[in-house]
Amino acid sequence: MDIADLSRALATFDALAARQFVADAGREGIEWSRVAAPSIEDPREEMAIAASVVELLAERAGERAPDWTRTVPPAPQPIFLVRAAASMPRTRRMCEEESPEPLRRRRIFALPDFLTIA
Repeated sequence: MDIADLSRALATFDALAARQFVADAGREGIEWSRVAAPSIEDPREEMAIAASVVELLAERAGERAPDWTRTVPPAPQPIFLVRAAASMPRTRRMCEEESPEPLRRRRIFALPDFLTIA
């Protein structure tokens, strides 16, 4: 599985593809601590998304994030992974205040239950 696919899906608001990626990773028993750094065209934004999401999923799995994530800087500007945050002030505020910490550290914002599978 290539984490770049997940990062691209999130950057384009493809929530279905992102949730499917995470579900497939869970079924395959992905060890988040061993996920390789992706090759991404826009290293500033998509790498920030990739690193923050890998850290989040590693944390949820009780694993240590891969070393490469520590070298990825925050996004140059805030990135909201929820399309509605652009037009709904309450949703935006919730994302800013309650986004999971691994995302907020890199200026990436989503809802608190981001990428959890029901």
